[in-house]
Amino acid sequence: MAVATRSLISLISEFIVDARPPESARERAASAVCDTIGVTLAGVVEPAARVVRDVIDSQGQCRVLGTSRRVSAGDAAFANGVAAHALDFDDMCFVSMAHPSCALAPAALASAEWADASGRGLLDGYVAGFELECRLGAVMNPRHYHSRGWHCTSSIGTLGAAAAASRVMGLTHDQTAHAVGIAASLACGLKENIGTMTKPLHAGMAARNGVTAALLARGGFTASEDALTGPQGYLTAMDSEHSADALARAVADLGNRWEIDETGITVKLYPSCAATHPPLDAVLDLVRTHGIAADDIAAIVVDVDTMTPRLLIHDRPATGLEAKFSMPFCAAAAVVFGHPTVDTFDGTHIADSGVQTLMPRVSMRVNTAFDSAAPLSQATVVIQLRGGTTLTRHADGARGYPGRLNESDLATKFLGCAERSLPRANAEAALTAAQALGRADHVRALADAWALP
Repeated sequence: MAVATRSLISLISEFIVDARPPESARERAASAVCDTIGVTLAGVVEPAARVVRDVIDSQGQCRVLGTSRRVSAGDAAFANGVAAHALDFDDMCFVSMAHPSCALAPAALASAEWADASGRGLLDGYVAGFELECRLGAVMNPRHYHSRGWHCTSSIGTLGAAAAASRVMGLTHDQTAHAVGIAASLACGLKENIGTMTKPLHAGMAARNGVTAALLARGGFTASEDALTGPQGYLTAMDSEHSADALARAVADLGNRWEIDETGITVKLYPSCAATHPPLDAVLDLVRTHGIAADDIAAIVVDVDTMTPRLLIHDRPATGLEAKFSMPFCAAAAVVFGHPTVDTFDGTHIADSGVQTLMPRVSMRVNTAFDSAAPLSQATVVIQLRGGTTLTRHADGARGYPGRLNESDLATKFLGCAERSLPRANAEAALTAAQALGRADHVRALADAWALP
């Protein structure tokens, strides 16, 4: 294809290749990549991540984090993407309605190792991918995500990963345009698979498919310049809320307005669906403030927006993956065990008699007024005690929302995650390396710190 002058896909590719993110955007990207390395080191020991590694047989120069393996760029992005999302402890974005970093970071990391790129180059690729995802999400949702069941982490994240990989690998404008078009045909991911291993598979596929699209385009592979906006293109096939004209308006400010600065990235402090986090903050605050025990509670009612019941679909979870998408379990476990950790979602904690007794007393109800609070997520928790007292706490977003965490919070989370696969000393070295990413001349020089000897 000869990309038409100033066509929509050409405008997008020009941004991906030429964008000069402000330092504030790079700083946010660096924090997101650091957090993602941590949750990847935590997720690498999970069954989903182990199965994926069992089916990878390539050899290469790119690290599978938390292991001693080196594989091809595509397989590294795949394996690390699955591990990053395996615990649902990775960050999310309310504009794209995706978990951005579990695809963007593995794609950018693998591409940087493959291309021997700098940390700054990796971060610029991350930002380019993040901004594209936000523009797509703003145009395609809520219909694409809420009504049609597409999992944006993959359906939109694949294009973001392709953008990140293209930038890090140094593709030309035309090559990048082809990579975006190729990625449009590789996008996938169904929300019906929430609560199964296939949900983290979506992240791995998005990361791998983004890298694959960039490598194919670099080698001369072509795609239609109308792959996004044509009558049988990406927006139409993915049942976008708005038309190609809306996307044209949305991408017009690429390079001038930075969504990563304006809206930011939400870091998770609990390894469960982000929709549980504002309610969990409120439950934990009430329990701590009033010294509530499980036996004191007659009922817990959680007011949520209209999106949340479509995500928290497991009232009586039988597995850890289901429990992450269960308001009854998360609320009950918070009362019984306190701050939810990775171990909270194992079989023993799910089967705990106190949790099982309390879960039927937890219910959700929709408050449509919360829908207008987007992009932040709100919740109100009402705990009715057996003696007749009613306690209420409202949460305007969660503690992990942009600007609410400090470096100590992030470091504590990173080390707790990394120690699931690395000894303490190695986990500390991994954190130091992750924090130095933006200053590194060669990402390859840091990668060993995130792997086993």
